[in-house]
Amino acid sequence: MSPNLIDLINLNLTILCYGFVFLFLFNLLKVNYHNPIVKTFLAVYRPISKLSIFPNQLYMIGLIAVGLKFASFQLLFSNQYETSVLILVAFITIIRIALDIIFFTVIGSVILSWVSPNNENPALELIDEISNKILNPIKQIIPSMGGLDFSPIFLFILINVILGWLQDIIRLIT
Repeated sequence: MSPNLIDLINLNLTILCYGFVFLFLFNLLKVNYHNPIVKTFLAVYRPISKLSIFPNQLYMIGLIAVGLKFASFQLLFSNQYETSVLILVAFITIIRIALDIIFFTVIGSVILSWVSPNNENPALELIDEISNKILNPIKQIIPSMGGLDFSPIFLFILINVILGWLQDIIRLIT
């Protein structure tokens, strides 16, 4: 295969992978299914869901995301690494992508709370909803102090620690 075709296939696999990671997070956090953005993701997934081998669609969505990332890695690195290593790296990469999405969603929510609170745009509502569902357990442990919410800072620290561990695991296996 030509390098341009491989790059194009890899790009498409990566875009699909990100879509399924978003769908995974929507299902995991049980976001508002009436949001037009979530409805679009669900409409795309609905035909695929009929082929599910798991009773819980969350597992199937996660498996598809890992499978897409594995296919991307297999396309690029099949002659350099064993299949088992590529599967493990694909799984870790999916976790990293989910953490990155959460990280940037919380940053977006923090900025939106200053710039445009209570906006009725579906994308902004989704960002705010995801952020709130992630931060609420932390807010129960660490309450606001003087009107300042420090829960995003603790979440960012936790995400960076987890990302560091995942990077160490990848270094060990590759």
